Amino acid sequence: MYIAIVNWDKCTGCRDCIGSCPVDCFVMEDGKSLPHLASHCIDCGSCLEVCPEDAIAISIGWGGRGGVFR
Repeated sequence: MYIAIVNWDKCTGCRDCIGSCPVDCFVMEDGKSLPHLASHCIDCGSCLEVCPEDAIAISIGWGGRGGVFR
């Protein structure tokens, strides 16, 4: 299982990850990307490719809540 993680210090809120994710992992919260369905990540890498700030990572997860570094 994969988990999408967003580093909020790097995220500029461009929304590119939202449009690129085929399983709709991301939503906007407080002007930043939030991986609200991070555990639905399929490791396609589309969000990694489009993020201009390199603020997203995908890790192997255990199925708990998604990750946000604040």
